[in-house]
Amino acid sequence: MKRPLNIKKLILLNLPYILMGLFATNFGEAWRMAQGADVSEKVLSLISVLPTALGSFWPSFHPLDLLVGLCCGAALRLAVYLKGKNAKKYRPNIEYGSAR
Repeated sequence: MKRPLNIKKLILLNLPYILMGLFATNFGEAWRMAQGADVSEKVLSLISVLPTALGSFWPSFHPLDLLVGLCCGAALRLAVYLKGKNAKKYRPNIEYGSAR
């Protein structure tokens, strides 16, 4: 017997990653606003544009900015998942069981 999908629980568990992804859209907006033809010029210009992009609390809904936010949120979720999985599996200097 299959249990029904609990949408509320699914949203609440992933809400921090969604919010972090929406915040990361501002970094995508800053990258778009930065002047420069190549990466080194864009990075130098990014430093001056970043406070302007982060000044607004609202996310940017430009498609490239949303892609940056989606990637950042997914990367954070993957990092938390892998950290939790490895923490249960490998515990350094801790004995597993009592086999003697």
